[in-house]
Amino acid sequence: MSISYSMNNDLTQLKVWFWPLIITSSIILTGIIVQRLVIVYLKRLSKKDKWTGGLVIISSLRGMIILISVLAGIYLGLSVSPLPPNVLDTVQKLHKVFEIFIITFITARLLTGLLKAYTLREEGIKRSISLFNSIIKIIVYCIGGLIILQALNISITPIITALGVGGLAVALALQDTLSNLFAGVQLTATHVIKPGEYIILSSGEEGTVNDINWRYTTLITQTNNLVVIPNSKMASTIVTNYSLPAKNLDVSLPFGVSYNSDLDKVEKITLEVAKTIMTEMGILGEEPTFRFKEFGTAAINCSISITVHHFTQQYVMKHNLMKALYKRFKQEGIVIPYPPVYNVNMQNPA
Repeated sequence: MSISYSMNNDLTQLKVWFWPLIITSSIILTGIIVQRLVIVYLKRLSKKDKWTGGLVIISSLRGMIILISVLAGIYLGLSVSPLPPNVLDTVQKLHKVFEIFIITFITARLLTGLLKAYTLREEGIKRSISLFNSIIKIIVYCIGGLIILQALNISITPIITALGVGGLAVALALQDTLSNLFAGVQLTATHVIKPGEYIILSSGEEGTVNDINWRYTTLITQTNNLVVIPNSKMASTIVTNYSLPAKNLDVSLPFGVSYNSDLDKVEKITLEVAKTIMTEMGILGEEPTFRFKEFGTAAINCSISITVHHFTQQYVMKHNLMKALYKRFKQEGIVIPYPPVYNVNMQNPA
């Protein structure tokens, strides 16, 4: 008889939880289907109209619709279950907290994604967006946290008041951090420097800008090392940007030829060699410039100027050009004279 009672009790428990399980499963399944349909539709729309915002929305919603449906399904399923009222009240509060957090997370992901898409569309290159991404996330998550507290019936007025009063003390304690933050915002907003640009500071540091975050600006040197510079120093120092207003840079290679040289021949051969090197390096659309400079002490000084596409490209250009010129001049009998050597005889006074 005890076995029969146990079986009846199990059947009763199963019947009680049958509809909650059905409701939960149905909502989760609906969420999976909706996410599939939404993502497929947005992908087609993005490919058809070349709408980059669609890809951002897809990235923001990926996995989130299913997660929301899981939370909603569990909540609605438990709402019709025989749980005590106090437990249901706790479940309701937890559901609100998780839903608000998910919406906050989606909003932050969506805004940062739209910022990145807008930046790429406007400039065609990667700009420094990590700083603005951090600011957006801080603002969105702070607002989300306040909404969560409000949903839990926790008054946020004292918190806001305390933050306002303590703001002065925090500002004094974080003076250096805040100065770097505002300097970083200024550098990014004014477009003075951007990632991918080659800069040299008056203090001697140089390299390609890697990123501008909330505290530091990082440079990649030609030896592939990382230079970390506080934003406040970047904003107060003299910066030479070799990528603005254009990345093209004129590189000049001075040299001298013997007074016995045929100057027309020197000019012709130098331009031929320069054009050959430019073609080998893929520098097209620009013409080299040759100029005689002066009658020097031991040679006729001249120079060849070539336009390169990037600051660091000048070193390879000079290397290849010097080798090619030296070899061609030797073949053509054009002499590059040695610099004069002055002998100074020092005599001790009698």
